[in-house]
Amino acid sequence: MDGVPTFGEYIRQRRTTANLTRPQLAWLANLSVPYLTKIEGGANPSRRVIESLTTALKLTPVDFEYALVLAEGPLPRIEPDQPTPADLEYLDLLNPAIGAYITGLWDIVAVNAAHHEFFPEMVAGTNYLEWLFFNPISRTVMVNWDNETRMAVSRFRMQLARAGEDERGAEILERCLVDPDFALLWHSDTVAVERGDLTKLVRNPRTLAITELRINLWRTQSTLQSWLLVMGTVVDRPTAVTRPVLRQRPETSRAINSPEGTMTPPRRPKNVAQGKDPMPTTPLRQLDS
Repeated sequence: MDGVPTFGEYIRQRRTTANLTRPQLAWLANLSVPYLTKIEGGANPSRRVIESLTTALKLTPVDFEYALVLAEGPLPRIEPDQPTPADLEYLDLLNPAIGAYITGLWDIVAVNAAHHEFFPEMVAGTNYLEWLFFNPISRTVMVNWDNETRMAVSRFRMQLARAGEDERGAEILERCLVDPDFALLWHSDTVAVERGDLTKLVRNPRTLAITELRINLWRTQSTLQSWLLVMGTVVDRPTAVTRPVLRQRPETSRAINSPEGTMTPPRRPKNVAQGKDPMPTTPLRQLDS
C-alpha cells in the first residue's frame, strides 16, 4: 500500500498477514465481529480497543506506537521556518563536529563545513532520503548502505504518519517510489521510531578512509521550530576494532619437538639472587676416559 494507511486499513493488513479471519481476530481481541468490521471500515476505536487489537495481533512496541499514531491522528502542524543568523553561527561553532538542521521529513535546512566534508552534495535544499537513493555518491559514503536505507525507510514511515496529509511528505514518497530499492523496502511495511545503532560508518570518497560517527538528534528550545539539530562526532575508539587480548606466559611449556608429556622446568625468577637459589645446580664434570 502506497502512502499512510488508516488505522482500520492497518489492522486489516496485519490481520491478513497473520492469516486470521475477522471472526478469529474478534474472538482474540474480545470484540464483536460487527464492531471489528466497523473499525476496519474507518471507525475510531478507544485506547482499550487499540491495545486489545495490537495484543491479539502480537504487534511489537514500535508497531503499537505506529498504530496509535494512525488512530489518534498526526501531530500538530508546524509552519516551515528558517534558522536565524544566530542559529547559523551556532552551527558553524560546532566544527569540527558535524552539524545540520533538518525537518521532520528530513529536508536539509542548513549544514556546517564538517557535515559537507563527510556527506558531499548533501546541501541545504536536498532531502536525506532522496540523497540516499538517487545520489550515487551515497553508496560510496555509506559503508553499510543497505542497513542505512532499510533503517531510513522504516523511520520515514513513522515520520510520514506523524505528519499526516502533508504535501511535502506525499511529494517525497511519490518521488522515492520510482526507485525499485526504495519501493521494495517500502512495501515490506517495517516501522522504526529511532535508529537501532547511533553509530554509522562513513567513507571519504576522495581518500576512501573509513570513519565511525556517533549521530545524535537534538530538538531546540523552541517547540515551534520546524527543524531539528543533527550532530555527529567522530568515535575515538571504533567498535569495529577488536581490542587486543592480554596473554600471560605459562609457568611451564612443552617444546613442539619434545615427546608428549615432557615439560621444561620453570624459569628462574629474576629477583632471586645467585647465592640464594632455592634449587642450586651442580656444575658439570668431565668424565674420565
